[in-house]
Amino acid sequence: MNLRLAATIARREMRAGVRGFRIFLACLALGIAAIAAVATVRESIEAGLKARGAVLLGGDAEIELTYHFASAQERAWMEKVAQRVSEIADFRSMAVTGDGGRALTQVKAVDAAYPLFGAVRLVPAMALGDALDGADGRPGAVMDPVLAQRLRLVPGDRFRLGGREFVLSAMLTDEPDGAGSGFSLGPRTIVRRSALEGSGLLQPGSLFDAKYRLKLPAGADPDAVHSAARLAIAGGGFRWRDSRNAAPGVSDFVEHLSAFLTLVGLAGLAVGGVGVSAAVRSYLDGKVAVIATLKTL
Repeated sequence: MNLRLAATIARREMRAGVRGFRIFLACLALGIAAIAAVATVRESIEAGLKARGAVLLGGDAEIELTYHFASAQERAWMEKVAQRVSEIADFRSMAVTGDGGRALTQVKAVDAAYPLFGAVRLVPAMALGDALDGADGRPGAVMDPVLAQRLRLVPGDRFRLGGREFVLSAMLTDEPDGAGSGFSLGPRTIVRRSALEGSGLLQPGSLFDAKYRLKLPAGADPDAVHSAARLAIAGGGFRWRDSRNAAPGVSDFVEHLSAFLTLVGLAGLAVGGVGVSAAVRSYLDGKVAVIATLKTL
């Protein structure tokens, strides 16, 4: 009888709506929506990273060697398992202008196959190969606008890397594999690998990373290629990445950010939950007369 009476009173009282709980319900909905939105955004970013993994990495797979290039035998194995191979040397150097200006730059020395995926965008617009051909018998280079502004360079000006003089052909506005390149100490400069011959920058004892980007045949298993690389690369001393984890730094950042935002949402719900009892008590105190009247009737 008491339960039926309470249910009847509650049903009749709810005819007036939930005006007293509107703010509480709105806060609850916003907290839950925030947590759901964080999860949705995280899934969307991860899906985007997977869909563009090959572009962000610069290939279906990457083999990175430290302080040395692949031997002829190792390079032959790469060309056997991949449809195309691109060799990149990545290192730091000092860009020096004719008037004595200098700035640290992260140099990427590329071959004719770069990039395997995506496209390099330059200002003024031109093909990367044409930009790196240079002019007046000097090899060309493209440079991040931040670095060019720091050195007060414009297209057509000259600068030096090591013992070699280059001519700035264009500004680098979009590097397709830039997000997967990891940490760098300076803005980017791209030159041809062959243009560094005689510069003294890539010689025994130099600090550089040699990266080999592989475009694998359709349906190739990256895990199987990785296992084969352990046998083909002398000593197995290399770092491996494939398009499934093209930008680990971005993935880690998204993971940490989503965890932080989820924690903030849960904290907000917890703080709101502390006031639930007080809200309910205050609501009932304001309804005592109504409940008494309903019980009497």
